[in-house]
Amino acid sequence: MKNKEKQNQGFLALMAAVAFAYLSFGAITNVAGAIIPKIRDTYSVSASLSAFLAATFFIAYGITSIPWGVFMEKNSKKTTLVSSSLITTAGVLLFAAVPGFYPNMFAMFLCGVGITGVQVALNPLVAEISDPAKYSRNLTMFMVINGAGSYAAPQLVTLIKTQGLHWSVTYWVFTALALIMTLAVAFPKYPAAETNDQDLEAKALSSSELSGQSVAKARSEELKMRKDGSESKNLTLELLTSNPIIYLYALGIFLYVGVEVGVANTIGFYLQDKLQINDVLGAAAEAAQNTAISNYWLGLLAGRFVGTAVLDKIPGKLAIKIYIGLAAAALYMAMTGDINQALLAFPAIGFFISIMFPTIYSLATNSFGKEYSSAISGILCTAIIGGAVIGPVMAWVAEANQGTELVPNWDAGLLVAFACYAYIFVLGMFAKEEK
Repeated sequence: MKNKEKQNQGFLALMAAVAFAYLSFGAITNVAGAIIPKIRDTYSVSASLSAFLAATFFIAYGITSIPWGVFMEKNSKKTTLVSSSLITTAGVLLFAAVPGFYPNMFAMFLCGVGITGVQVALNPLVAEISDPAKYSRNLTMFMVINGAGSYAAPQLVTLIKTQGLHWSVTYWVFTALALIMTLAVAFPKYPAAETNDQDLEAKALSSSELSGQSVAKARSEELKMRKDGSESKNLTLELLTSNPIIYLYALGIFLYVGVEVGVANTIGFYLQDKLQINDVLGAAAEAAQNTAISNYWLGLLAGRFVGTAVLDKIPGKLAIKIYIGLAAAALYMAMTGDINQALLAFPAIGFFISIMFPTIYSLATNSFGKEYSSAISGILCTAIIGGAVIGPVMAWVAEANQGTELVPNWDAGLLVAFACYAYIFVLGMFAKEEK
């Protein structure tokens, strides 16, 4: 056990690099809500086109998640992290240095490609550099840091504007962040790769010392699966062709990620076009608008903390129905009140949708045998491409119902969010009971 602790202490520099990477990709990913209205104004494009520019980030996620996984299998987590960080750096630098709607769109896609690789490598790396007994704590800590990045990004846009600088300077800051991230992940010591069954046995025994026989048993089951040759089967294809219920769960993830991102990216438009925040608050409107977007992500982070305790007390199916119903109520409050009510309601939406992803994921995993866990993960992660679809659809519906004043009807656009919530509610009704 002492040897294990000494080994983990050797990864302190890598732990710090991982923490900075979580902070960086949280900021780069979730700044979109603050810049989409500015893209519309800067390039004189429609709301749906500006939303689509941001959506290219998630298109990249849907296209490259599996290829990055294959790349990591053939190379290493370090190579994957360094390569994806370099691509991220190139993307944010291109966004900052080359203005224009279409150059920005390509740069956003490139950012998405890079950040996807960063995420694909980071999550399993956290498991490798953590003691099994501390893995959950460490992952939670990194997600808090990621949430801090999400919260800070819109505030950074406000800070840059108050200095009299163009909003695109945000991406010069991101270039510095991405470059530091690249350097940070390039130099620390990484865990040695496990290459054979003896290594797996050793890791099982070491894990049992720290967290009991259950961990060792899990490792032994993993080893047995390999010996039995079960990994040679294409379980993803088998699942997709023989168990159509997986499509229902995948659609749930698709709609959840889509509506999470879509609402975040609509907040700025809604405050500007529907509630006329610029006329009401004047010079304070910019800060209030970006703070509303930041608070949406802060609400989501707080909801995950509280949700951890809630899910220990009530079944996931019930939690989905309660939380998604409250999210819909909060959205209704945002749409039916004044600016002050909306500024409180949007963060509440983030709070109440916070448990959807892990709960849907858990219910999906519970619906199939343990041997399908990796296949389910790949399918559901691919469904994250929903983040590229729902936001532009909301903007398109708003524009299609804008009337004679040529101002998008965001109340109509947000009806798409209600439809997504309704599906997730129904999924919570018919999902398999947890064991």
